[in-house]
Amino acid sequence: MKKKLSAYIIVEEYYQEGMTKAMQLKRVENEGEFALAYQIRVEVFVDEQLCPLDEEMDDYDKDAVHLLVFDGDEPVGTGRLIDFGDHYKIGRVAVRKKNRGQGFGNALCEGLINIAVAQGAKKIALHAQCQAEEFYRKLGFICEGEIFDDCGIDHITMTREF
Repeated sequence: MKKKLSAYIIVEEYYQEGMTKAMQLKRVENEGEFALAYQIRVEVFVDEQLCPLDEEMDDYDKDAVHLLVFDGDEPVGTGRLIDFGDHYKIGRVAVRKKNRGQGFGNALCEGLINIAVAQGAKKIALHAQCQAEEFYRKLGFICEGEIFDDCGIDHITMTREF
């Protein structure tokens, strides 16, 4: 059975697991919040990593669950979760350069994982940039298949089963 998690529950879970009071997760619930998430994605993937702007938004965005992570009142990262029926997929995980290495990406991914598990996920997949492989390993993901190119960046499929 699928349950709906509110943004408040996610924030509460992370606060209890040691998130700083300044770090909060928020489920995207309106166009204004999606615009904040999209702005972070453009900053990271288009401006920094030089991916084409026209590839950044896709048809999955309208049905995905999106999260924002905040440092105080400032949105510093985002990620999304897509339900494919037989598995879930985490994607578009992006944290602003100045905020990396502070736990924001971990909080985003744990939040997305918790949502998928609450929805009954048995398997979560993602396409990790190879430079981030160790980050996802620490979250329990394992590599599957061969390295592939996406947007001029080497990626590997990673999965986690429950």
